[in-house]
This record gives sequence, structure tokens and C-alpha cells, in this order.
Amino acid sequence: MRQFKKILWNAVGKTMFRLTPHNAYRYRTRLLKLFGMKCGKRVRFRRNVSIDKPWNITAGDLAIFGDCAIVNASAPIRIGKRCVVSQYAMLMTKQGDCQSKGNTNIVRSIHIEDDSWVAADTLVLPGSHLEQGVVVGARSLVDGRLPSWSICTGEPATKRTDRVLYGTS
Repeated sequence: MRQFKKILWNAVGKTMFRLTPHNAYRYRTRLLKLFGMKCGKRVRFRRNVSIDKPWNITAGDLAIFGDCAIVNASAPIRIGKRCVVSQYAMLMTKQGDCQSKGNTNIVRSIHIEDDSWVAADTLVLPGSHLEQGVVVGARSLVDGRLPSWSICTGEPATKRTDRVLYGTS
């Protein structure tokens, strides 16, 4: 059944996803739900987001995926409420293992907690966990766990400063 779903998504689903009108967010979300994605209210996917296995993705309310983002969901990807995955960002749950001989892959899930932002052209590697409120700067590489309410940048991304929200009590 899973193989049939994969073939159907690759043959029909991806094409229908990409050929939608610019502002057809609800239609794209319904299409992804039809293929097994679990998502909250008002989730927005741009039409040129690349998704390989929507049934492995869970997105919370008000999550946004920007232009040309790549979501490789060979393992589960959980994205919290009010999160942004910016343009050209890559969420990769599978990568080659350079430590072992032969053709082996590392496959691990990715978890992005509520109120987090993965900025433009950022690569998030398998097994990464972004705690609540993390902002990852543009062109960073996330490998591992990032502490809550912090701003992280670099390769690999590390905490640079605390994320402070003014006007909140």
C-alpha cells in the first residue's frame, strides 16, 4: 500500500501540487492531507515546495513553507505551531554515512518546536531538534539540538544570543 501511495504521489500528487494557482493554499493543504500529511489550521505551502513523502510530515497551526523549500521526509518530520521554513531551506531526514563502507544512509527524524524559524537557505540534517522559539540564521547548517529561545547561526549552527520578544510579559 505504501509503495502504491508513493507512486501515486510522484505521478499525480506532485504535479497537481505544482500546477495550483499562486494563492491556492487551502487546496494544496487538502491535497497533502489526502496523501496522509497531518496538519493544523491555516498551514501554508508555496506551490514550488518540494516534498517527497507527505505522509511523514506533521505541521502545526499557522506553519509556513517558503518558496523552493525542500522537505525530504524519509523519516517523520514534526513542525510546531507558528513555525516558518523559509525559501530554499532544506529539511533532510536521510543522508549518506561517510563513516561506514558501502552504500549506507543515516535516516532520523526532525523535530521543530513551536514559534521557530528556519531562515533562508538553511540545511537541517537528520536527527536535529529545534527547541521552542529558535531562530536559525540564513545559510546555517543545523546538526543536533538547538536550545530554546535562542538565535543560532553558523556551520554547524550554535547559539549566538538569546531571542528576546519585546512587548510581552
